[in-house]
Amino acid sequence: MSTKRVVIEGGEHLEGVLREGQGRGGVVICHPHPLYGGSMWNNVVDALEEGFSQTGLTTLKFNFRGVGASTGRHDEGAGETGDVAAACLYLQAHTGGRARLVLAGYSFGAWVCAKAVSGIMRDLARDVELCLVAYPFSVYRDDELRAFRGKTCLVGGSRDEISPLDALLALYKVLPGEKSLKVVPSSHTFDGQEPEITAFIRETFGKREG
Repeated sequence: MSTKRVVIEGGEHLEGVLREGQGRGGVVICHPHPLYGGSMWNNVVDALEEGFSQTGLTTLKFNFRGVGASTGRHDEGAGETGDVAAACLYLQAHTGGRARLVLAGYSFGAWVCAKAVSGIMRDLARDVELCLVAYPFSVYRDDELRAFRGKTCLVGGSRDEISPLDALLALYKVLPGEKSLKVVPSSHTFDGQEPEITAFIRETFGKREG
């Protein structure tokens, strides 16, 4: 299984890491808030990458605009939504037009995935699945998620003040599509709980061939 650095060309030049899988399909992984130290070099991003890699999917994690070697500057979610779309187009070209596609994100990255998913489904004319860790309910609304009818996987921490458990459970209750939920005993950082995330991803997304 090979891993290589890549450059994603879109509105900006985004640095990423592509990890080849054995199945048909892939996952784009989005990191937490750039203004608070978020980047693709993050413990939860790594846990997502490892979990999806174990399912056989190709993984693509990348730095949002203005982070690391990615050009541009932070754009409050608007430009970052375009970054996700560019990453999806890159991954689609690499894995094949009808291959399975998952958007995965942590905290700010989870919110951007939710913002991007409807446009990506329209532009690529295909189904997309979501895997969101610690969606930041205390900062952002969840309207896009409530309207999403595709497969949704949610992970939350029982002691997370940024992603309160009651908001997570309320959202999960009303999601209309296929869904799964994992609550781990953690704060927003998930320190020491990374194996729980990885195992849940493997169990949830490894049920069918990519």
